[in-house]
Amino acid sequence: MKIRILFREIRSISPENRQKQAELEHRSDLACVRLGLPLPTRMRPFTGNMDSKIRISEREYDSIAEFTRLYMVCERDEEWKAISEEWENCCEWQRREILYVDDPRDPIIPWIQMAAEQGRTVRYTVNPNYKMPYEKRGRE
Repeated sequence: MKIRILFREIRSISPENRQKQAELEHRSDLACVRLGLPLPTRMRPFTGNMDSKIRISEREYDSIAEFTRLYMVCERDEEWKAISEEWENCCEWQRREILYVDDPRDPIIPWIQMAAEQGRTVRYTVNPNYKMPYEKRGRE
């Protein structure tokens, strides 16, 4: 059973670096094609104003193993390292996320199916001694 994942990079890029951003995105795409990575989907979030500094790029991988293999290929590539350093200098901040792809075409959550195939049942455990934060320090 494969669990598909989504690798998301969120960057804040100042307006004076927009030209550099376009150049880096083009170089990144060429490196992706050369290394065998899926090309990213890029977007800006709709936040109500037209001058958003946030840029999001997403790549979907068929499995965690495929993501790990391709990530290791990128880490060994000198050009990819140089592009990554330039991205760090170009953006104000960046965040990377690895997300499980929740697809309506998947009839059942994959990890529940894996547990069932291994003869296990999924149990939810509740800690009977758990105290809410306000109970720990006393009601205020």
